[in-house]
Amino acid sequence: MNIDEKYEKLITFFKELSKVPRNSKKEERIAEFLCNFAKERNLWYRKDNFNNVLIKRKTSIGYEDRKTIMFQAHTDMVCEKTKDSTHNFDTDPIEIIDEGDILRAKDTTLGADDGIGVAYLLLLLDDKDIKLPAIECLFTTQEEIGMNGARAFDYSDINASYLINLDGEEENTAIVGCAGGVSVNYSKVVKQEKCKGKAYKLEISGLYGGHSGVDIDKGRTNSNLLVALLLEKISDIKIVSFNGGSKDNAIANRSEIIFLSSLNVKSIIDKNLSGVTFKNEDKNVKINVSILDDTEYNYISNGESLKFLSLIRGLRQNVIEYSKDIEGLVETSGNIGVVNIQNGKISIVESLRSSVDEKRDEIKEYNNNLASSLEYEIKEEGEYPGWKYNKNSKLEKIYIQAYKKYHNNELPIVCAIHAGVECGMIYEKLPHLDMISLGPDVKDVHTVNEKLYLLSCKTLLKTLLEIINNLD
Repeated sequence: MNIDEKYEKLITFFKELSKVPRNSKKEERIAEFLCNFAKERNLWYRKDNFNNVLIKRKTSIGYEDRKTIMFQAHTDMVCEKTKDSTHNFDTDPIEIIDEGDILRAKDTTLGADDGIGVAYLLLLLDDKDIKLPAIECLFTTQEEIGMNGARAFDYSDINASYLINLDGEEENTAIVGCAGGVSVNYSKVVKQEKCKGKAYKLEISGLYGGHSGVDIDKGRTNSNLLVALLLEKISDIKIVSFNGGSKDNAIANRSEIIFLSSLNVKSIIDKNLSGVTFKNEDKNVKINVSILDDTEYNYISNGESLKFLSLIRGLRQNVIEYSKDIEGLVETSGNIGVVNIQNGKISIVESLRSSVDEKRDEIKEYNNNLASSLEYEIKEEGEYPGWKYNKNSKLEKIYIQAYKKYHNNELPIVCAIHAGVECGMIYEKLPHLDMISLGPDVKDVHTVNEKLYLLSCKTLLKTLLEIINNLD
């Protein structure tokens, strides 16, 4: 079977997968599909309670002295559709539109994230013309809602020395490291007091926002931090309410606070604002201070209000440290994504990230000590490990040479990212693995405009086979 036939088979597998519903937490049918696939080919397989499936293929003749390679992709997809679509993701196949060099879906997400990765694994398991060392193909679940499948999987059956993850989205880019992270909630319930007086509303909107990992180094202003900066010099302040940000993993772009004060609030805010420099992306920011009707308000005391502002200003935030191994890569960062004060209940949710778990824990300890000193309760959720860059990676070197062979000797982009990927989960369990993450060009993922670029699928297939052939 030549490369064109292998490529056609790859796309056929992808289209077959598109017929199988696979929303996150509803991967039963795709797991059944994979188990039947293994049975029909007499391949060893195991399925767990999370519907993760591991399938193994034995060594080809002549490859017995090669080390085992693990391949991994996730089976679930983000299920979005247009407003007028009647598509039922629990029962209906994805309707694929083939435009020759691009595949997309009719009125829904395509599911190339990560259906095409799954298709590559199926091709390697199925095609006996491809000579391979022993391979172990892991199909994980619930990646799109927290990487829960990779987190729960029992890795005791894995014997591989190398891991190639196929959840990348740019064919010219290889990921070789990622950040781990944790969400920390600092909370407190305080007694409210009542009084009738002048109240102010400070509203901040129009900031650009962005991903708290990928965009944290762009210097974009966090609206929650800006509120604290503008109010920190107001010594007489009694907070009524605060509503800022929507997600811990997003840079807050909108915040609103209502508070009481006997001071000249506007002049203090104007003075503090004069020292703030906004990036071009934040040029549409709107900052409005208004005086509310003179009525009775429930507020938290001046002392508790100052403690709250002190905590916001004191938590380690934004870019904390850059990588010493990869120029320009953020190693450690913090982001106060969500802040809420209602009816005396205070909640501050922060996302901490680092590609070095020890550094993340160091910053977490610093922040937690500060919060504890101000009598806040601390709750950690959703912790996921980082994947530390291996500057001695043999797999990376072989990948670069394979890529150059099929791209007129051009170099690929090899990078680590300041966000979480499943490789981090696997690295925590199997730190000996030499790992890399690849993928063809997939654009507009998680939207109804998602597109898979077919030429990149074919080129990546050539590169992948070249890597396999050159690993020892």
